[in-house]
Amino acid sequence: MSSRLKIRDEILQKYKDLFGERVINDKIVSVEGLIEELAIEFSDEIKRVISKRRKWLESKEPVEKKGSFPSWDQVFEDADGNKRTFREIVQGMIDNFLVRESNLRWRLNDNVPIPKDAHPLNNPGLEITGPWYPLSRAYHQVNADVACAMEDEEDASPAWYIPYGSGKTVADVWEGRKNVKLFLSGKAPSPYYEKGKTYTINKPRDKWPTIFHRLPGLHLLDYDITLNDKPVPSIIVSAVIYTLNNYNSMKTAGSGVYFYLPKTQTPEEALVIEKILRRIERKLNLPIGTLKLALLYEEVNAGRYLPVILWIFRERLIKSNNGRWDYLGSLIEMWLQEKVLPDPQNITMTSPNMMAYQRYNALIMLMAGAKNGEADAAPVGGMAAVMLYPQTDPFQRNKYNPRALRGIKLDKLRERLIGLIFLSDEVKGKVTLDEILEGKVKGKLYDMFRQSWVATKEEDYVKAGNEPLRAKLEELQKMIDAPVKYVEVEGVKMPTVDSGLTPEEKSLFQRLGLLDENGKITPWVIRRDMIDTPDKLLGNKELWGGKDLWHALYDVPAGDITPEHVQHAFYMAANYGFQLLNGNLAAAIDDYELKQRFMNDLATYRIFTSWLWTLINRDAVITKDGYLKAPKLTKDGVIPADDVIKVSKGTKVKEIFESLWKLHLDWTNEFYKEQDMRASKRILEKFGKSEDKGLLEEVYKVLSKAYNAGPFREMSAKEASERIAKLLGTSPSEVEEEIINLAPRFDRSFAPVIMEILMKEFLFPKYIMNSGKILFVLSPLDPETRLKVMDSLFSFREMVEEKVKRGEIEKYVLEIYDYIYDEYH
Repeated sequence: MSSRLKIRDEILQKYKDLFGERVINDKIVSVEGLIEELAIEFSDEIKRVISKRRKWLESKEPVEKKGSFPSWDQVFEDADGNKRTFREIVQGMIDNFLVRESNLRWRLNDNVPIPKDAHPLNNPGLEITGPWYPLSRAYHQVNADVACAMEDEEDASPAWYIPYGSGKTVADVWEGRKNVKLFLSGKAPSPYYEKGKTYTINKPRDKWPTIFHRLPGLHLLDYDITLNDKPVPSIIVSAVIYTLNNYNSMKTAGSGVYFYLPKTQTPEEALVIEKILRRIERKLNLPIGTLKLALLYEEVNAGRYLPVILWIFRERLIKSNNGRWDYLGSLIEMWLQEKVLPDPQNITMTSPNMMAYQRYNALIMLMAGAKNGEADAAPVGGMAAVMLYPQTDPFQRNKYNPRALRGIKLDKLRERLIGLIFLSDEVKGKVTLDEILEGKVKGKLYDMFRQSWVATKEEDYVKAGNEPLRAKLEELQKMIDAPVKYVEVEGVKMPTVDSGLTPEEKSLFQRLGLLDENGKITPWVIRRDMIDTPDKLLGNKELWGGKDLWHALYDVPAGDITPEHVQHAFYMAANYGFQLLNGNLAAAIDDYELKQRFMNDLATYRIFTSWLWTLINRDAVITKDGYLKAPKLTKDGVIPADDVIKVSKGTKVKEIFESLWKLHLDWTNEFYKEQDMRASKRILEKFGKSEDKGLLEEVYKVLSKAYNAGPFREMSAKEASERIAKLLGTSPSEVEEEIINLAPRFDRSFAPVIMEILMKEFLFPKYIMNSGKILFVLSPLDPETRLKVMDSLFSFREMVEEKVKRGEIEKYVLEIYDYIYDEYH
């Protein structure tokens, strides 16, 4: 290994099986050698394209200018050096779809076809995502009844950092990489034991879901591997380690190396990634396009360039996913200098701009991927992120599970209907699916949304989501027309998972243009003369619901800014930020508004932190009277429930921020108090002392101190058990076992840390894109160092430079500053 590339000694020793030479297609390739080669070639280029994000973000040009589609004569270049204008690229895509021979015509996957197991239209069903650490997560994903399993090194990755006080010496992502190799090589133990539970692989290898590897975005760095003492881009490390360690195993299994690519914004970024993948293919003697790619179309900027990005990735792109949270976060960023969005909680996938976003993705993937008029590549639906409450939930919130089951069923049914596209020159206006299937109208029907995302493996939840995605076309109308059935939860009727559409649900689908006035499915009708030129495709108001495409996608949605949703956003941001500091990127959080357990990742954190920053720094005002709420123990747990501060329409959000901050601190304290009191009651019940309230208070005092940090950093489990055993007159060993079993999973000492970070971040006038990065950086630091670094990060760069010159802080803090703000010098 060259002296230029350095890998932490402990990483090399503990995970040596991930490094060294591999023989692939009779080529000997070194893992660390290829990482070094790619890092030398592309590190500076990655920094350059990432820095352009910051420049665009801070540009004061009007959004309709800086955020417009490219000019028709703007020239773009692909990895072969071919140059085409925006008009030529779009026209070539149109020619492909309309089966017109021309020199401009191009299509996706023309040279290396989409592999059978990865085909998004021939393998309908859900895609499950999440980390493969701990190893039990891999068993969950592989055993789930899903089309694809996406082990994650991005928004829901195992941590790339080591939280302070965790006792760990290497980041969890390395265990995840080891687990992936173990599993894909066929060497995972079955049965496998973890924390008292048994896991087995319940399917033969050829029945596993198709495996995709979710790469880190270009904006992330790997601090465990450096080149000339500078961290290497995470995407390079991730792509090389995954490919070289798993290519042979995947080939033996009849599959291949397939990536999910996040957060790509521009053709320049796409071109860097395409070049990296081609370098890997060349090293392994593979045809260009062998390493297949799924795109997370989750950035509004990517939409402006979508045909160009597809053209650059045309050798390998097989599908493109819609993602609500990152997309809304990027929409906030687009309008950062001009406008503030209303409550993001109300901007759902049924909002007009989000409907345009899904339809645009479906149509462009159809046009770019079509093969001789037949659909080939496809769009993929968005995330269903609700976690079902277990039957053992202390507040019996599992009673709300029918709402979650109904929710995913409707989500995936709506997506399936959005993807029904009917190309016809005879039809003007609406036509029903029944009429098309009966052959009453001439044209070509495309069925595009056959896959969609899910965050949990619960069997009932997955089944509910799979049903509309896997149903035959003839069965879709039957789902809608099925008898309406209800279940009652706390006096409120809600439809069962297998119910037909209720009148309210049917009305929504009609408003979205998915059903006609008689409740019949109405596919999206497109005539050739609506899309046969680039100008028509982007500018036809008939096509895009009464607006041209740009305004359909990017107009700021109408809506209010309410104090209740401002508080809810802070609650979600602070809770996820706490989990992130603890090294947990895939975190289930109780959403008191939805009365559901919601899976959060970096994308949800982005939307809430982005929105709150804009509210405060752009002097946004509350547009509807409401209240900030104090915490209260309710039947659904400790939640913000008591109206304590009235907030009138016209009040600036920054004027209520301090009160909001204090109320969340109160909620945190009450939440922990309830947890510890419940644990104390369990201990007293176990030892037959449940009626003694005075004793309960004494046990609670001991437990709350033991659990306050670590847990067991301020008071060891042994000391706590001895104190409680003395109170109860019993054996310390029995008490200690119970105390450990009831201990919280996460280090509570990070709770005040996230509060301080959010206070500084929201009041500092420089915006942070992908603000989870600051938590990656601060989490590993000891409290004293963390304070110094935090103060520097929330100041201007010139001030940080001066501190470095005066010797007050180390030079690495300035490098971290540039990393956090995506502004490399």
